[in-house]
Amino acid sequence: MIKIAAKNRNDVSQFVVHLTRNDTEDFSDGATALENLKSILKAKRILATRPHCIFNTEISELGKKFKKKCSVACFTETPLSEIHNLARKIEGRKIELEPFGLVFEKKLLIESGAQQAIYINSYNDNKKLRESVRELFNICKKDTDSKLVSLVPYLNAMHEKYDFTWEREWRLCKDFKFKLSEIVCVILPEEGHRSLKNKCAKAGIAVISPGWNYEHIVSQLANQQRETKRITLDVKAQKTKTEK
Repeated sequence: MIKIAAKNRNDVSQFVVHLTRNDTEDFSDGATALENLKSILKAKRILATRPHCIFNTEISELGKKFKKKCSVACFTETPLSEIHNLARKIEGRKIELEPFGLVFEKKLLIESGAQQAIYINSYNDNKKLRESVRELFNICKKDTDSKLVSLVPYLNAMHEKYDFTWEREWRLCKDFKFKLSEIVCVILPEEGHRSLKNKCAKAGIAVISPGWNYEHIVSQLANQQRETKRITLDVKAQKTKTEK
């Protein structure tokens, strides 16, 4: 139904994107954005490492079990031609994403149990919604096994000093496991990283770069398809030659 309703609409993406970042300052075993992308590809898993919601500070004080329930893997449904607007420095943003990542069909993420982030509007000192989710969270603090806990990881602040609705974020409250065949494409900078791009070509996985418009994406994917076909034929020819 979603696919039919969104057909031919450039403002609604049928894909979700996970961008990586340099997390060496946040984790003892942290790595660069490129290294994290390679680790994800090797493990075929995007980890739900920690919470990203409105009650982060308090969640950390409620113990590891509760924190794990609220930890998420994050994605965005920003159209592919606009990804460069996420992979850049943005004033006031603590987490700096880089032009490295993976693209999946949104349908796959939904079937895995993902949910859009829920933005709680408290602009203009509007406290009603904020007070409502505060009451919900107070119940969850008293009963950490309450079914209401499942809503907590998706609650995001939205006010004059903090508003990330433009991220169009989706969250999954568990590790996201995938097959290489389920990757729509890999996101890499346009320049460099030739070795990884070659590996993607050999595996039949497409590569796009942030900032490309849809026409350029189509053109590049066509070129990559031809390159993958060439590599496949070369491998077959070499195998035949070896067998002889």
